[in-house]
Amino acid sequence: MRIWARQRAITAGRGLALLLLALPGPLLFVLYLLGVIVASIGLLGPGEWLIGRCRAAANHSRRLARDWGGVEVPVPYRPAPPDPQPDAEGWYRHDKALYRKPGVPRYLKRVAWLAEDPATDRDLNWMLLNTVAGAVLGLLAVLGGQIFLRAHGLWTRMLLSPARPRPRRERVLRGLHNLWHLAVLALLAVVNLLAGAVLVVLFALAHVLGAFLWWPWCNRGARLLAGLGRSLAEKWSGVAIGEAYLPYVAPVPTSDGLYRAGRRLSKSPRPAIMRARYRQAMTDPASWRDLLWLLGDAPVTAALLAPLAVLCWVFGWGFWISFWVRVGALFFDVGRPWAELPAPAKWLAETPLLGIPLGLAAGAAVVALAPLLVRVHGRWTGLLLAPTEKTRLAQRVRRLAETRADATEAEDTQLRRIERDLHDGAQARLIALGLKLAAAEQLLDSDPQRARELLGESKAESSQTLTELRALVRGIRPPVLTERGLVDAVRALALDLSVRIEVAADLPGRCPSAVEAAAYFVTRELVTNALKHAGADTIRVELGYQREALRIVVTDDGVGGAAPDRGSGLRGIRRRLGTFDGTLHLSSPPGGPTRATMEIPCALSSPKTSSSSGTD
Repeated sequence: MRIWARQRAITAGRGLALLLLALPGPLLFVLYLLGVIVASIGLLGPGEWLIGRCRAAANHSRRLARDWGGVEVPVPYRPAPPDPQPDAEGWYRHDKALYRKPGVPRYLKRVAWLAEDPATDRDLNWMLLNTVAGAVLGLLAVLGGQIFLRAHGLWTRMLLSPARPRPRRERVLRGLHNLWHLAVLALLAVVNLLAGAVLVVLFALAHVLGAFLWWPWCNRGARLLAGLGRSLAEKWSGVAIGEAYLPYVAPVPTSDGLYRAGRRLSKSPRPAIMRARYRQAMTDPASWRDLLWLLGDAPVTAALLAPLAVLCWVFGWGFWISFWVRVGALFFDVGRPWAELPAPAKWLAETPLLGIPLGLAAGAAVVALAPLLVRVHGRWTGLLLAPTEKTRLAQRVRRLAETRADATEAEDTQLRRIERDLHDGAQARLIALGLKLAAAEQLLDSDPQRARELLGESKAESSQTLTELRALVRGIRPPVLTERGLVDAVRALALDLSVRIEVAADLPGRCPSAVEAAAYFVTRELVTNALKHAGADTIRVELGYQREALRIVVTDDGVGGAAPDRGSGLRGIRRRLGTFDGTLHLSSPPGGPTRATMEIPCALSSPKTSSSSGTD
């Protein structure tokens, strides 16, 4: 009996400790979120220190779940990224940019590490929800015993361990993730409003004081905040928003050595460059849309959060505050703290049979409504920051002009290669063949044996020359591509390789000749890359025709990690596709698999009698 009473007292003490540890959850949530924001504005030291303290609290709960509830909860935090290392030329690379010093790439890597770690979302969800559920389970452990300590451990594991695929749980967690996304968007909306107001004042002062040439440097702040808004809209709401800025055209010297920017000439390039940047900032519609978005983001975000705030108020007074006041009344004389509040709050708190269910329904509505509000905010961002139809057309024309120039250069390079191969290879062999035949003709009467030897050598030379010419023609355009089409050409390519390549095709006709040639060579380049760089054992090539475009998907099971900015081969593929207004989308996470999707707009000619699929 005494042992049972002692164990009961220990269980009650542990339950009381869990109840008390659950109460500071909202404070930890705010500190965690503050740490992410502080780190994102450049103060990595204080931000990481705050996040570390909050993660220590989450790890403490994991240890209590193991020690008191017998439930093992893994620690799923991603390891910190290594410090950036310089390349051979002393530059530090991050994404598509190069930096002279390691400070900026290190900052960008660590901010991405903190913000993109899925464990960050789980910690924030746990800190909010554990205040209610964890405290209730702790109170039940005080009253009911060890089974509720284990229930608390299972609850901690459900929120703090890596998620397993459960559709209903995924929907709830997605709603909780979007709640703190909305909190971040609300804070950023305040920052955007303040930055927009400051930029308006700076614009007026710069033009009143005659320092208007410095306005483009101020305008960069608007571009940075707008870029952050685009990236968050794409990441959180799935709305891809491209940049719509006009390209900067650097001033070039005229025939008399002066630099021209607009209608002004200057002897030094610096004033011309400043005027060109000012002209670009003033005439680019996207810059003014950035400023309009900064000023309008706060009112729009406030309007989106207004219904959510009402629901949170109903949840607070109907369930959260009412519930905890009644729990506190079991131990203390707390009175009626809502006596002086307005009638709706008083009614919710004093009518628990109706207020608590209504509060729980409001809380569920908050979780269900959050993803919709995040998507609406993303669409609002795209409404102002996405390129207009006119801008898209101008970007497309500019891209086509660039790819046409690249194609012309590539064609010139290929012609020079063919000329060199013919000159150094086939031409030299044909000259040697002619000389041997002439020598054999002269020796035919005086030395027939030697003449026969020369004729045999000439036959071997002609055969080797023919092989070289066939290889050269195949490199220009394989005969099977001309005679049988793209599908059979890709199958013939698969037959020449030692790995397993599956080719699945459903093309209802033939593409134009130039499109077939480009598609064949980019497919061959991707297959070669998969074998040479990724060490793939299995490759799958899919060819189809969708939405007036040839679609080719190449998938391999290699090591992954491919990136277009790190290899000339993928950049060359994009340039070749860009000649036909085609696109390349690459998905290659470290560890694989790699999936490259290419689309080339074109029209099909003759219909095909049947679709086919095969493995080579």
